[in-house]
Amino acid sequence: MFANYSIWDKLRESNKPIFLYGTGNGGDKIISALERSGASLTGVFASDGFVRDRYFHGFKVRSYSDVVADYGDDIIVLLAFGTTLESVIAFIRELDSRHELIIPDVPLYGGDVFDFEYFASHRDILEKTLSLLADEKSKQIFEDAVNFRLTGKLEYLNITDDWQKSLTELLGGQIINTALDGGAFKGDSTQEFLDALEMQKIYAVEADPKTFVKLSDFAKSVESADVIPIHAALWHEDGELEYISSGSRGSGESGANKRAKQTTIPCRTIDSIVGKESIDLIKLDVEGAEQFAIDGAVNTIERCQPNMIVSLYHKTDDLFEFVNRIAKLLPDHKLYLRRIPCIPFWDLNLYAVRT
Repeated sequence: MFANYSIWDKLRESNKPIFLYGTGNGGDKIISALERSGASLTGVFASDGFVRDRYFHGFKVRSYSDVVADYGDDIIVLLAFGTTLESVIAFIRELDSRHELIIPDVPLYGGDVFDFEYFASHRDILEKTLSLLADEKSKQIFEDAVNFRLTGKLEYLNITDDWQKSLTELLGGQIINTALDGGAFKGDSTQEFLDALEMQKIYAVEADPKTFVKLSDFAKSVESADVIPIHAALWHEDGELEYISSGSRGSGESGANKRAKQTTIPCRTIDSIVGKESIDLIKLDVEGAEQFAIDGAVNTIERCQPNMIVSLYHKTDDLFEFVNRIAKLLPDHKLYLRRIPCIPFWDLNLYAVRT
């Protein structure tokens, strides 16, 4: 069921040249994990045509073609970035067929590296979590998530569905008049809800100031439902907090983007946003703040018993922590896992569905 080794042990013991493909924040985290594991990195490369005269962690960033010319195919490639682009995914699959490709899982917003020691110490809660899931597809996705974190193998990323299919399959039979979209970004997920489900009102909540401007423009353009844009971070209390704004994925994480700027933004609880209103669906994809958002939504969740969609990939413990917490808050709901196509194992969502 679960793998019996961790990539970090394998990398430490390997005699093959090890190359990092990509730089940036993901590369920083992978190199840090390599150093802690005792593994040695041989070099860093970028895609042909994207190489500039620069260094990363003391390594000259080379082109992929130059690395293969010097070292051949018998190398380990560590992927250091994520993508949803089909053309990039196709090239990554080519790398997997030609070399030993490993996609290290490093937490986006905190937590321990999912090595074999972490797995062994959490095995009981992982197996309990697996037992809470409502269908075989969800159970397989969960097993794949664990095995991917242990092995970094591309083969564990194969079970995916687009948003529309998951929403229609799992929530299509529900009466959903009012929803709260936590982490609405520019309106992407809100539009998905409008396309898949008949709704009258959506509270679209976005923390990043730059992105919120675009979300507000989107809300004005919607005629089929009342989309209410709210500029705030979902939190466990109302107030203000310091926020790293970049207008892109990764906003909110200190140091995630060198061009990001620190600013002060409002924070709100879902309880205060919703008040006494009835709500049928809560979606939370809030860049690592899901725990705080749930803390600030307990009264609403217990009162309304809504359907929920919660991201499970920002922090290491999310994979089991939120499944177990939502199971306690909504004991009569059925729990499913679904994931959209992307590399690595991002965009993994828990669906808690009314029965």
